[in-house]
Amino acid sequence: MRRSLALVSLAVTVLVVLAFLVPLALLVRNQAADRALFRAERDAQAIAAALAVAPATGGGEVDPDLAASVLEAFGSLDDFSIVFPDGEGVGAPYEETPGLAQARSGAAFTAQIEGGAEVLVPVLVADTPEGGGSVVVVRTVVSDDDLREGVGTAWAMLAGLGLFLVVVAALAADRLGRNIVRPVSALSRAARAMGEGELETRVEPAGPPEVAEVGEAFNFLASRLDALLDAERESVADLSHRLRTPLTALRLQADTLADSEEAASLLADIDRMERAVDRMIEEARRSSRQAPSVEHVADLASVVRHRATFWKVLADDQDRAAEVHTTGGELLVALSVDDLGAAIDILIENIFAHTAGGTDYSIWAGPDGDRHVALIIDDRGGGFADRGLVERGASAAGSTGLGLDIVQRAAERSGGDLKISHRPGGGARVTVRFRRAERPLPPRVAQGVERA
Repeated sequence: MRRSLALVSLAVTVLVVLAFLVPLALLVRNQAADRALFRAERDAQAIAAALAVAPATGGGEVDPDLAASVLEAFGSLDDFSIVFPDGEGVGAPYEETPGLAQARSGAAFTAQIEGGAEVLVPVLVADTPEGGGSVVVVRTVVSDDDLREGVGTAWAMLAGLGLFLVVVAALAADRLGRNIVRPVSALSRAARAMGEGELETRVEPAGPPEVAEVGEAFNFLASRLDALLDAERESVADLSHRLRTPLTALRLQADTLADSEEAASLLADIDRMERAVDRMIEEARRSSRQAPSVEHVADLASVVRHRATFWKVLADDQDRAAEVHTTGGELLVALSVDDLGAAIDILIENIFAHTAGGTDYSIWAGPDGDRHVALIIDDRGGGFADRGLVERGASAAGSTGLGLDIVQRAAERSGGDLKISHRPGGGARVTVRFRRAERPLPPRVAQGVERA
């Protein structure tokens, strides 16, 4: 934008300068020519006047000697010629031209010739006692160099003036463009920063009134968005906190169970749910301005094996055959263990919720190229009735449709994606790709998988 403004201003300035300087340059050239011709005509007329009065004062005729004396008196022997009717001339050499013949008829004029212009002034002098007359012509040539004297210097000055005006206009346009572009660039950077989660980002309104107004509107939008997110976090935190009451009731009821093993299993599930609620409250209370201090990394292979073992108890109870395969060693992804485990739980839970008992399923995890790892979960059920389920974010099977949306957002957060399709041979297939993590798995994260 800054360059465009400078180029437009430069083009307009160049056009204006040319429109002003070209006629002025032509005027300067014409004035120089007129000035040189005026001097030549003035001198020629002065010589002609001297020739006209010389016979009367000298009592003689105009002859070559008298003509030479007049030219010598004016110091113009080398610049002017006096041509007599018989063709004899005095002074500067000359050639017979059409203009000279026309001047002998008594007309004074200036004519263009090769190499310049000739100035012709006729003089009617008496040369017979009967009062007859003859015409003597005073002739001089003004060369092209004389016609253009000073024009080159004047044109150079005009060109310098035009160049100066163009440079000043370009600098002024660049400064104006900078004053406009700087606030717009700052607004763009602020918008990108806000898009990356820095909700405290604000801009200093500057530039033209319209651009400054956009900056003020951006600040208002950022403040409003920040307030809405704060209100949403408070609502989520409050709702999560209310879940503690039924969890506490479930814990008390679990303590009353006669079967100690069943009670221990139920209490373990309640503990996991309480940890999830605590984490939800912590995440909701944390301001979006506070970026996570530690990058989360989890081993997909370990989490898959751990969650598959958890669900195998229910699968055996429903006569479901579950196959689990992991290849490629550690499959590190940029997600926390809890987020990755929750995504796997959602996908396996969907199988139990939407297929009949006895429906087999399989889980495969392994590399997918150099930059991604994949998690593929198949079942032998009826498949997906709606292939647009992920895009729409709602389910036609009576559920909220949030499960796959949660998994998709987790995959996208790690730099991957989610796809649903039909399994070859019948059934449903969910393929989730995660981007490989770029750093080794911290020991404490690996230990957390085993303790989960």
